[in-house]
Amino acid sequence: MDALLQTGVALITGAGSGIGQHISNVFAERGCKKLFLVDLSEKGLAATKKIIQATAPDAEVVLQITDISDEQAVHAMVDTCVTTFGRIDFACNNAGVGTISVRTADTTTEMFDKINRVNLRGAFLCEAAESAQMLKQEPLPIHKDHRDVRGSIVHTCSLAGHTPIATLSAYSTSKHGVASMVRVDARELAPHGIRVNAVMPGFVDTPMYRDSGLTPEFMEAAAKQAPMNRMVDAREVAEAVVFLSGQQASAITGAFLPVDNGAFLYRCL
Repeated sequence: MDALLQTGVALITGAGSGIGQHISNVFAERGCKKLFLVDLSEKGLAATKKIIQATAPDAEVVLQITDISDEQAVHAMVDTCVTTFGRIDFACNNAGVGTISVRTADTTTEMFDKINRVNLRGAFLCEAAESAQMLKQEPLPIHKDHRDVRGSIVHTCSLAGHTPIATLSAYSTSKHGVASMVRVDARELAPHGIRVNAVMPGFVDTPMYRDSGLTPEFMEAAAKQAPMNRMVDAREVAEAVVFLSGQQASAITGAFLPVDNGAFLYRCL
């Protein structure tokens, strides 16, 4: 068991389904006893809590309905977590929206704004509020040396955040923005004992992906865009997020961990 995970508090957005549901459960499996789960779906959050209770019945799970694109709602989210648990040690900014496959010329302003309002603005609002709280709190004394950290922030970014994918310009723009923020804030917050990283999933088999409106041809081709010739399982992404959050990653910040079946190997620039 990871002593840091066992001691700290995890805040996970987009926890009601897909990758976020798996992140929440893997944290519980690794011994995290304090989980603050955020989503827009009350039903989804309830389902995640039920899964966790079967995995770790002694874990304390608090649910919060939050629109991460709403600044006041995000501040309320962080305040409620701190009021409940006293701190935030692992912030997993996983909430996001997908898109249909569409050329830039055919992308409406409404579509562009919706995607970036959630994926980029939402990630910014969450990280700003989470890091502000982390700067106030003392490090968890797990190592009792220079490795002790005030907090870890992990964003669920995307293969589209570091390589161009045709017909996904609005989505790619949002994820490239998140990637830039990770680099800036990893450097800015490192002297304060706060680590900032990202996972970069490829095409992941999740409800959001299946309901995104992508054509069957696109989805069939997606599985073939990696040497492993398959989709990524959401659990595989969750394992990477929890690794980056824990004490085994104590020297890792500003990193982008691909979880993409090797898809980036076909897209290196």
